[in-house]
Amino acid sequence: MLKKENLGVPYYVFSLLERHPSLRHAVLTRHGPDGSDWTFSHTPDSDLPTVLQNRRRAEAALGLPPAAWIKMTHGDRCLVLDPDSDYASDSMVEAQSDFDAIIGFPGQSLTVRLADCQGAILFDPVSRLLAMVHSGWRSSVKNILGQTVNLMKNDFGIKPENILAAFAPSLGPCCAEFINFKTELPASFTQFLTNKPFHFDFPAISRQQLLEVGLDPEHIEFSNICTKCSPEFYSYRRGDSGRFAILAGVIR
Repeated sequence: MLKKENLGVPYYVFSLLERHPSLRHAVLTRHGPDGSDWTFSHTPDSDLPTVLQNRRRAEAALGLPPAAWIKMTHGDRCLVLDPDSDYASDSMVEAQSDFDAIIGFPGQSLTVRLADCQGAILFDPVSRLLAMVHSGWRSSVKNILGQTVNLMKNDFGIKPENILAAFAPSLGPCCAEFINFKTELPASFTQFLTNKPFHFDFPAISRQQLLEVGLDPEHIEFSNICTKCSPEFYSYRRGDSGRFAILAGVIR
């Protein structure tokens, strides 16, 4: 990832996606414009007006319209936005529940919030269809990534080999410990056990799931940053209540 800043907002971008100027994207850290912590999720430790202000500042830094935000429940459902709506209301999409992936069209922007779970941007540069996926371990078990790609293929005629996939920082194999993996994870995941007892390589799992649905291995980029290890990002396993975000939109 490459670090940038605009309007005082620090963020990272992916080299894989930077080649497409109509796609604006950012991995936002836990550090806001003034250097102090900011969050993109309303929790007991953060008031809603402040969170909304943080969202607006991040969108302005990228020159994007108000983004569609979904309530994530660690499932495998994907919300397809209405291509004729700008989703300017903060409550319009957040009222939707049980979605962990979202698909949007040029002129719209999308975001998901993270604190150890994997967050992926999926972009087809041919049609300019954009998807964003929130994949915690439960969603990985349900293969939300593969299901989202298949939805893009079957409903919109997207060729999987054209899709670019970029993954934000998440819990790395160094820290992804699952003591109860025999009851929580499928047996097929055991091939991704690391040399540390009970530790799994979930980025490798995601990569395999994308390859199985037809993505080109050269079209997949990982940050290779562990959220629990890095002080730049919130981590649920470190005890943080805040959430950082990935934000992306395609300019018409």
